Amino acid sequence: MFLKWLKRTVLVLTIWLGVHVAAVGVRWAQVTLHPVDPVPRVVELDLRADKTVRGPVIDIIGTRPTPSKGDYIGHMWVAWPLTPPGARPGSREAGYYAHSQMQAVGAMAASLLLPWGFLTGQAPVPGHMRADDGWWRHFVIRIETDAAGLQRALAVDARWRARRAYVLRPGVERMGPADTIACQDYAFDVAAALGLQVPDRRDWTRFPFGSFQELADANGLTSWIEAPPLADIR
Repeated sequence: MFLKWLKRTVLVLTIWLGVHVAAVGVRWAQVTLHPVDPVPRVVELDLRADKTVRGPVIDIIGTRPTPSKGDYIGHMWVAWPLTPPGARPGSREAGYYAHSQMQAVGAMAASLLLPWGFLTGQAPVPGHMRADDGWWRHFVIRIETDAAGLQRALAVDARWRARRAYVLRPGVERMGPADTIACQDYAFDVAAALGLQVPDRRDWTRFPFGSFQELADANGLTSWIEAPPLADIR
């Protein structure tokens, strides 16, 4: 009797895991195969209150997974016109990371394997801000703002630099736009401070570039991000 129960349990867990792995695999293929240009594709938005006065420029940047360069996840981050307070001296680009990628993967795997994982979500792991200067770019939303907009965005950056947790898959009881704590959430919060529309719901299966696509869609930039490339590269 026990052996029969054990076999059924293993079968159910295997199917459960297979469904999740398949869903994530499909999303990964979608973002990884998204065509990109040989040079970063840039769209410029003017969000200044006073159009007669030139203002600081902030970039919201997205890259798709690029296995040929050893990147299987992709990334979203922010480039600043100056070094934000608390950043490494001279650094003007930053994103939010798990301290340990392996620890984050382990916590995610546990939330997928455990039957109650869809309720409890991923256990938080240590997270931190990290300099991203020199990282290659695929798509850039370039925002010209004003002094007030810059200060709002820097206040968001300061709050994220004080964070210490990384959560990619929240539990059902905590579902909401503030529950995931990852690179795309940092970029979304900066974008919102500058006046952009951001997605209401953060989907952990979208990967960072999928979230960047959602940000573009929310701000009427679908045709820009989906336009055929000048020359597809892998």
